[in-house]
Amino acid sequence: MDLAHAADTLHHNGLRLTRLKRAVLQQFIDGGCAFTAEEIGDRMGLGGDRSALYRCLASLEHVGILTHLYLNDDCRRYDLADGFGAHHHHLVCTECAAVERLDGCLLDGAAAGRLANTGFLVHDHQLVLRGLCPECRRRTDTP
Repeated sequence: MDLAHAADTLHHNGLRLTRLKRAVLQQFIDGGCAFTAEEIGDRMGLGGDRSALYRCLASLEHVGILTHLYLNDDCRRYDLADGFGAHHHHLVCTECAAVERLDGCLLDGAAAGRLANTGFLVHDHQLVLRGLCPECRRRTDTP
């Protein structure tokens, strides 16, 4: 994540890289992904009123710096959009809802060729793989 690129994108859209936006983006720079607004607020130590945080997330999503994910846990999650972070997919545990980042793109190679044959121009994609995390597998494998 390049903060200068984010600042340029915000400026191009008539916005500034405020202290709050910088702090939110820092959560992703520090290696996290697929955060809920509540998780971001907790990590930043924000108090009860998070209306400014919600507005911040909405503006970062509106200009294309963040994207939202729905990982079947009834939560709206945020991640860096392509072009602001390395493209990756997610592994989601169906038991405990843990989310793990899977670096790289599983649609490279043969799948990309099959997509090209459709004539469909793909702008973006999200791939979510669901199953059991190692801890939940250990719990279910033991009697």
